[in-house]
Amino acid sequence: MRSKRERLKDNAWQTFSKYIRTRDKRCFTCKGGSENAGHFHHNCLDFDEENIHGQCVRCNKYLSGNLSVYAINLLRLLGKRKFDALTIRHYRSMKSQKYDEKYYEDIIEKYKKKINDIEMKNMI
Repeated sequence: MRSKRERLKDNAWQTFSKYIRTRDKRCFTCKGGSENAGHFHHNCLDFDEENIHGQCVRCNKYLSGNLSVYAINLLRLLGKRKFDALTIRHYRSMKSQKYDEKYYEDIIEKYKKKINDIEMKNMI
């Protein structure tokens, strides 16, 4: 049986992923649909809004993130200083990080609110 922390982590990712797909209507790399939340740096920075953007299934899964185009677009979006800061955060986060239940609960709460804010804004 999975622990409460593991269930919260999955729920946090589902909520964060929905936020990214709600925020980004188009694929970050090809401008198609936004069915996935794709990482630039993989296996870390899972809840970093600058590291994750909406992507289509083709770019995210079949092209392994389409990272060359992702890098160009991310550099344009963030600028060199923020792009470099993201890379530094990536290397620092590669150390084993284990978050507690409260961390995941806070992620869920934060991004449910952000999703609601976007949906309310789109209704106006």
